[in-house]
Amino acid sequence: MIIGIVGAVLSFFLFVNGFAALRRPLDELVKYDPLGRRMLERRGAPFTLRMYRLYGVVMVALGFIAGYASIQRLMGS
Repeated sequence: MIIGIVGAVLSFFLFVNGFAALRRPLDELVKYDPLGRRMLERRGAPFTLRMYRLYGVVMVALGFIAGYASIQRLMGS
C-alpha cells in the first residue's frame, strides 16, 4: 500500500513537471539550466523549445504510466 501512495505522489510530480515544461516560455525554461542555455546558443531557439516540449510530453506520459501503475497497486492491495 505504501508503494502505491509513493507512486501516486511521484506521478503527480511528473505531471506538474511535464506540464510546466509544456507551458512556460523559453526564457523561463533556460533561466536555471546551463545545458539548456548552451543548447540555445548552439542550436537556436526553435530547436531548444522543441526539445523542452518533447521533454514535457515524455514527463506527462511517464506521469500517466506511473499514476496508472500506482492506482492498480492501491486497488490490488
